[in-house]
Amino acid sequence: MNLTELLEEAAGRWPHKAAFIEEGVPVSYSALVEKINALAAQFRALQLPTGCRVGLCHANGVGYVALTFALWKVNAVVVPVPTESTPEEIADMIAAMQLEAMLAPKPSAGSVAVGPEIFFTRLNPPSPPDNHGLNLAFIRFTSGTTSERKGVALSHETVRDRVASANRALGIGPDDTVMWCLPMAHHFLITIVLYLSRGATIVLARHVVAGPFLEAINRWRGTVLYAAPFHFALLAQDQSAAQMPGVRLAVSTTCALPQNVAEDFFKRFGRPLVQALGVIELGLVSLNLDDPRGRWNSVGRAAGDFRVRIVEPDASGCGEVAINGPGMFDAYVAPWLPRERVLRDGWFFTGDLGRLDAEGFLFLVSRKTAVINLAGRKIFPEEIEAVLNRHPAVRESRVFGRAHAHLGEVVEAEVVLDPPEATLDSVRAFCREHLASYKIPMRFTVVTALPRTPVTGKIRRDSAAAVGG
Repeated sequence: MNLTELLEEAAGRWPHKAAFIEEGVPVSYSALVEKINALAAQFRALQLPTGCRVGLCHANGVGYVALTFALWKVNAVVVPVPTESTPEEIADMIAAMQLEAMLAPKPSAGSVAVGPEIFFTRLNPPSPPDNHGLNLAFIRFTSGTTSERKGVALSHETVRDRVASANRALGIGPDDTVMWCLPMAHHFLITIVLYLSRGATIVLARHVVAGPFLEAINRWRGTVLYAAPFHFALLAQDQSAAQMPGVRLAVSTTCALPQNVAEDFFKRFGRPLVQALGVIELGLVSLNLDDPRGRWNSVGRAAGDFRVRIVEPDASGCGEVAINGPGMFDAYVAPWLPRERVLRDGWFFTGDLGRLDAEGFLFLVSRKTAVINLAGRKIFPEEIEAVLNRHPAVRESRVFGRAHAHLGEVVEAEVVLDPPEATLDSVRAFCREHLASYKIPMRFTVVTALPRTPVTGKIRRDSAAAVGG
């Protein structure tokens, strides 16, 4: 199957219904399909081979969606490239994912324009990628369970199954209008694809400012909010008397929901925030529809057809969270590691530590790895540390997330300088050159040494460092 079939079926049922509203202008389902078909014709003329891996770097919008579906239409594999990525990060992605082409907003040598501010460039990886016979649709460039870079590969069939499972919990339909404010390069499959497959209307919010966003929710009669705690915190700060009477579901995802955000949002709008757990390898795993106020800090019960269990719980019931269900990823890409070699008796071990209460509500306690969640973006400390450690004045570093009331977490770093009298100004400048802006630590602390494990000598992430004078 091909995921374009889901959209085309929806367009056949609701051709004149708005699929998107972008900058106040509706784009119907039929118009969206026409745009996709026109782009697909251009890609066919470029003679993309079946299974070609194409990096997509494009701003949020109808154009991003049309390019994604057009690539799927010609059986290409989409690899999202965040627009805030630095040239160095993009080069790393191209090499690791063996990309054969790029779609980017700026031209380069040999590029071909395929639309306004979008250029196609053919690439030549040292060795042709092998999709191992899978009908791949999507590769998300991200770390895997070992916090090493391993793209997550998903087939068309896998995405279809996880979308179906997610909607058994969310219940999205043609009467829904979804307010969209997340980055599409980070969130697409169980959101955009799901909404379009069910005939919903998606309203694109370019800039989330409390007043205008709330006005847009009511102007377009929004029914579903699916956003990060950061966005809900902004809405809760609105000082007007406006409510959102049409909203039936407000889902908080991407990172843990702070208690003050949950309470402030309910106080302001009289509506609870429903916390969800999404895993790149799995999809929408759990959703707290049943008790969002009483268990505000729970990600809820298993969603759709998923099952959740706690492995080797301690005396308090806390252990590693394992998941089983439909739409689980097909493989890690670099190096290629099929799903069967990752799962344990059919279960995916998430690396999250958590517990289940007597009624099956899941509470997350911590991470086995130190992933940082910043306003909907996952950041891996090892990646930032690798950059910091290349600076001539940095002997070693440790990066971590610090809890933030609105952003979820912010990035902070501890560095050991050599020579000790070196300053941090050049370190910050080095980060600006080699890291996307959201990955640059907000605060640096100079320390004399980082804590290490006694046997292996690895940096410990659960101990305090010795602070320099």
